[in-house]
Amino acid sequence: MYIDDRVSYAQVNISMKKWLSFVIGLVVSIVIFVLLIGSDLSFIQQELADGRYIYLIPASALFIIGIWTRAVRWRLLLNRQISVTHSFHIINVGYFLSGILPLRLGDVARAWLTTRLEKPISGFTSLSTIVIERLLDLLTVLAMLGLTLVLLDVPGEVSSAGALVGAGAIVGAVVLAMFAYRPVYAFRLLDFTERLIPPLKKLNLKPITANFIEGLRPMSQPRVAATVVLWTAISWAFSIGAGFVFLFVIFEDPTLSATLAYIVLASFSVALPAVPGNLGPFEGAVVGGLWIGGLISSAGSPQNAPAVAFAAILHATTLGLYIILGIIGLYFEQASISQIAAGSREINKPLEAVASD
Repeated sequence: MYIDDRVSYAQVNISMKKWLSFVIGLVVSIVIFVLLIGSDLSFIQQELADGRYIYLIPASALFIIGIWTRAVRWRLLLNRQISVTHSFHIINVGYFLSGILPLRLGDVARAWLTTRLEKPISGFTSLSTIVIERLLDLLTVLAMLGLTLVLLDVPGEVSSAGALVGAGAIVGAVVLAMFAYRPVYAFRLLDFTERLIPPLKKLNLKPITANFIEGLRPMSQPRVAATVVLWTAISWAFSIGAGFVFLFVIFEDPTLSATLAYIVLASFSVALPAVPGNLGPFEGAVVGGLWIGGLISSAGSPQNAPAVAFAAILHATTLGLYIILGIIGLYFEQASISQIAAGSREINKPLEAVASD
């Protein structure tokens, strides 16, 4: 009886946390939209009416090619145990579900889909490689942030900080390579950190570190590591190219610095609470990036109307592409959302058990 009561309490606790997260996200999204749009929609409507939508075609093509390059990278991280075609479709399903559901559940869905392949791949192995993907992308975004600060007309101290951030990203990449080549260093660092901060021992981080190291295993081979880094650079080059071309829909003279600024801020915006689809924080980040990049004179309405219109077009287009490609991916992977939801819950049970403690 006690066990049943405890399980019920844990389930209620998790459910309440999810609802609280949704409510907070809804409030954040509404507040950002009110701040961006103000009380007069006419300026934004005019910008939308004047948009040069023909540029969506080449921008979308670059966007899709960028996803294909990420599929190639994930295949390498999975030690070539998956075909590029399966990798591409599974990634698209993950992006689709992350775009319409909260808590980045698309990542767990990707892990479950790999367990259904002709040669199944462990869900935990897939999740660990997805963590490595995220780290590589984070380091790339930090490098882009450093480059953006160097390119922008800012005080010398800020430019120096940008160079320092870029250098930090390179150091981070070197540390990852070191952990891949000598996993024992990661455990030594964990032991040192736990001695320095004793409460960390209660989190039982060693199994998590072990899974992290498992994901790094392909990176222990210099040739594979170099190829993964190369494909990371290629994928982000296509993302930047797509982002630059997208700007022509609204702006006549886009700049590289503005492109980098809005992509960097949009990448960080996913950390903010929001409704599914990241509506609100994404638009706010894009507007802020274009203001920092000098394409608009103010982040407030009505001067921000071109940026708000652009953010709405960009978000609608990318989300639409994720949905279309995700549905195609579901068809080719012969899976349904209900099947993925059930399978993902099985993989997610250990995480929920930790959250309920």
